[in-house]
Amino acid sequence: MRALRATGPPGVVRVALTGFRWPLDPAFAAGRDETTLARALYSTPLRTDPATGAVAPGLCSAWSASHGFREWRFACRDASSIAAALQRLVRLRGAPAHWLFADAAEISATGSSLRVRLRFPWRRFPYALTAVGAAPRSLPGPFRLVSGSARRVVVRRAGLTVVFRRLEARAGLREFRLGRVDEAQIPLGDIAATKAELPAAVRTRTVLALDVLVLRRPARELRRAYWETADRADYEQLVPELSGSEAYGLVGRAKADPASFRRAVKAIPSLPRVRVRIGVPADPVLRYGAGILYGQWREVGLGPQLVSSPPFDGSFLRIVAAYPQEEAVPAELVLREGIGPRGTLRQALGATRQAGALERLDAALRDAAVVVPISWVVDARLVSPRLDGWREDVLGNVDYGAVRSRASSPRP
Repeated sequence: MRALRATGPPGVVRVALTGFRWPLDPAFAAGRDETTLARALYSTPLRTDPATGAVAPGLCSAWSASHGFREWRFACRDASSIAAALQRLVRLRGAPAHWLFADAAEISATGSSLRVRLRFPWRRFPYALTAVGAAPRSLPGPFRLVSGSARRVVVRRAGLTVVFRRLEARAGLREFRLGRVDEAQIPLGDIAATKAELPAAVRTRTVLALDVLVLRRPARELRRAYWETADRADYEQLVPELSGSEAYGLVGRAKADPASFRRAVKAIPSLPRVRVRIGVPADPVLRYGAGILYGQWREVGLGPQLVSSPPFDGSFLRIVAAYPQEEAVPAELVLREGIGPRGTLRQALGATRQAGALERLDAALRDAAVVVPISWVVDARLVSPRLDGWREDVLGNVDYGAVRSRASSPRP
């Protein structure tokens, strides 16, 4: 077992991120790394408690609903700036959080009161104001910016400085071993080996995010063949490397059905011989995962083609929940991607007990086979033992304001 020496100055936390754009607009922050930076630099109207997931005050201190959860009022510091940020999101169709506010009938501010009027009941709508995209650019965040570039961003608050460095995953692992960073992503395929080498430093968590294939153009029978024959077992072993991450639905934890797999394979020779162009993003993890699925589909006689430019018949992508509620992933697919029955989703959003409506929505999407769920996302990171208070929530967020760094100390 390799000895780990935790080194670094007290009061400084050094974090390796694999990629981010700079300068960073919170409305366009995408992925864990950019969200991490944006949450350090900007304040959201509301927050979530990292332990419970409950909504907590942020720039806004109180909220209430009326008209059957169609109208919401928030008591906020600088309500006009928040209203302007939300109105801007409505105009920015390419912003990740656009879908959260696109159906708002009105967003306005009077004094310290923010008013949002919706076109349908949404009982958990305050969670939308916890999304980093809702943060006003004009208001200060938890940390102030000291310096920033495409390679290094330094932020500071009383008694704590956080240095974010842009490092490819293997470079981050090397720097962690040398004691030059306190947190780093574990490279793809290295979770088991890293646990054996540095067991005290490895933190893994299944987050509320899902790798899926979206198939829009192929006929339903062909979509079902892809749904039933997706190699989720190999994907689980090679990408998240955590047992139980296979996904057979958008909610809950449905299990594999070997009989359905056998029936689908038997029916493939009778299907039209169609080449399905699957768009794959530049993200190396998703490209690697798409390759695993590609191999299985080719083996059973389907005709996928992985491509990086349109036209696409389908797309492989990662849906990351905008807030810590089970409704968030299916809501994004319906409201942002335009997939699935909006009426059923709206029933779920307005319900106190929404399990039944979410299950009906999941069943409808499974029957249509437009969305092929593959795997729940696992975030695996190395965290130095000299950091106290480091906690990752179900969205993969870390509140660095709660982290304290101790002085250098040898650790076994």
